[in-house]
Amino acid sequence: MKNPFQKNPNKIRESKLDIGLSVLNIVLLFAMVLIVVLPLLNYFSLAFNDGNFNINVVFFPVRPTFAAFKYVLAGDGAADFWRAFGNSVAITLIVTVVSNLVEAMAAYPLSKRDCPFRGGILMYFIITMLFSAGIVPIYLVMYMFKLLDTIWSVILISISNVTHLLYFKTFFEGIPTDIEEAARLDGAGDLQLFFLIVVPMSLPIIGSCCFFTIVGTWNSYGSALLFISESAQGKLAQPLAYYIYLMLQNKTLDKNNSWLMANGQNVEAAAMVASIIPILLLYPYVVKYIKSGLQIGSVKG
Repeated sequence: MKNPFQKNPNKIRESKLDIGLSVLNIVLLFAMVLIVVLPLLNYFSLAFNDGNFNINVVFFPVRPTFAAFKYVLAGDGAADFWRAFGNSVAITLIVTVVSNLVEAMAAYPLSKRDCPFRGGILMYFIITMLFSAGIVPIYLVMYMFKLLDTIWSVILISISNVTHLLYFKTFFEGIPTDIEEAARLDGAGDLQLFFLIVVPMSLPIIGSCCFFTIVGTWNSYGSALLFISESAQGKLAQPLAYYIYLMLQNKTLDKNNSWLMANGQNVEAAAMVASIIPILLLYPYVVKYIKSGLQIGSVKG
């Protein structure tokens, strides 16, 4: 009977340097987790706390209450919050579907070595990823097409993502050519081959890129800050992240409301917590695709 406490003679012994580096990695990872988690705990605590007792809040509510959430979701601030929430849902869905569809369809032919002008096209995409025309020309284009103060300005500026195109290309290069050749022998055309064969086999990278697009688009407010004003018309097109940004700048709170002034920080925290709930609910369904998608290019079939 094998002794469970007997050392394995075939096991490679780690040097003291390797052990030290492993310990250092663990310590650094633990420190990074604390840097991320502790501020989140503080904001969660403020979201559920009475504003008159905020000074005592660290990581747990001192006087628990749902008043801040009630104001954000069903009170005086509910109309603006849900309008911004709906704008973010529309922007995120359109950008995620159109962006990843276009990038995947562009990446598939570029993954084939016999694609005409393959090197030049790839170089063109990479140059656009590294260099930008700048903010002023983009703003002038949006102004010319009368897209300012609309969600379409945010959508159009967010659709292109060359990094995801390269991810798709790398994954498609790993698909066995035998499968594609068999499909062509069965009479499949280019579009049938792509949508019926390649896409079902590429769910890991599609799920990963879609999730990263969703998170990036949902949390982005930079483009809205450039193209959507604080006017009455712009207010109708504000995405949720931009709405919360203005709230943090104290530009949306009613200064004549004494309760709101006392609980302003709690309302801000509640709005931020409510804004991350959709991402938290989505993550468990795509985590398996993310794990698989991170391995792109590691194995060639």
